[in-house]
Amino acid sequence: MKLVLYLHLHQPYRLARFRYIDLGSGRPYFDDDRNRSIFQGIAARSYRPTLGLLAEALERRPDFRVSLSVTGTFVEQAEAFAPDVLDLLRRMVRTGRCALVGETYYHSLAFLLPGPELTEEVDQHRAMLRDRFGVVPKVLRMTELAYSDELARFAAHQRFHAMLAEGWEGLLEGRETTHVYCAASEPTIALLLRHYRLSDDVGFRFSAQTWNEHPLTAEKYAGWLAATPGEMIGLFMDFETFGEHHASSTGILDFLRALPNAVAAHPSLSWATVEEAAALPPRGALSAPRTISWADQNRDLGAWLGNDLQQSAFEAAKKVGVLARKAGDPDVLRDWRRLLTSDHFYYMYVEGHGADKSVHQYFSSYGSPFDAYANYMNALTDLRRRAHEALRRSEAVVG
Repeated sequence: MKLVLYLHLHQPYRLARFRYIDLGSGRPYFDDDRNRSIFQGIAARSYRPTLGLLAEALERRPDFRVSLSVTGTFVEQAEAFAPDVLDLLRRMVRTGRCALVGETYYHSLAFLLPGPELTEEVDQHRAMLRDRFGVVPKVLRMTELAYSDELARFAAHQRFHAMLAEGWEGLLEGRETTHVYCAASEPTIALLLRHYRLSDDVGFRFSAQTWNEHPLTAEKYAGWLAATPGEMIGLFMDFETFGEHHASSTGILDFLRALPNAVAAHPSLSWATVEEAAALPPRGALSAPRTISWADQNRDLGAWLGNDLQQSAFEAAKKVGVLARKAGDPDVLRDWRRLLTSDHFYYMYVEGHGADKSVHQYFSSYGSPFDAYANYMNALTDLRRRAHEALRRSEAVVG
């Protein structure tokens, strides 16, 4: 059984308070001080200790493998606020046993836009990985593990070998999540699926004292992995699982430190990067006519586009994007792409209950989703004004 440990690193550019009366004032949209404070805090609690543990495991155990995705907005903020975090990432990549995964540079909803935006963001992200880490990714993930037949065709056109997807029953239709499949729409694309139960045992349940399996030890978890039939287990999680979502006081870092040795005690288990797992022969084809994701219980796009606020904001962003691209101003285009980051729409979530609702509230700093919407729309309106001005300037030069 191949174990694919894949962790996702992302930080958005959070918006500053931007009121209607601030339109045209030149106030910045993004809160640099808050972004710095948040990034440096998480770096201390999660990024540095966890990357350090992973780097040590790679150097100590030749059998250990890990895969990471890092967004462009994460790398930009790491360079500005905690450059040693990138040094740790490079240390891991140099071992040759840490694979980096391709995606959209801005962790955006570009895959829902017409035209070249998705291609340009994926190309920008690929160039960033090449320039900062010296690697060219062979495996693609979309924002929040979005996947569809159409996205598989896109991946093939971009010469990727595989995509990551949620191992959801609606996609599998009775098949097991512990095999490699291929895309029905593009058989050259291997599909690596997230085993959401085993992933969520760590990602969501680890510190839940009401969980009947608490406390979860590395030895117990390795036993579960060894008892799972199949060829591959996709352990896909948010990187901040380790030290941020679950504080170090819960024992989560000790769990991670002990896991490679616990796995080694089971001869049937071995580690693989996403690229190595993608080379396994597929056990059939899977079709996703509509887009699925790893978010919430419905595994769809409702976390970002499930209500009127989100849909209104996204439609407005699409229209501003047309102007931003025509305007030819790189600052306007960059700010629009930062506003296209999925997190801004996630903060506008008003549906759901129970676990879904609590997860959304955990990530949002707004008093309500309506506050998130108003703040976002004010910034977007100002960006539209700037795009119009830039377009008029460019037309005047041409004229």
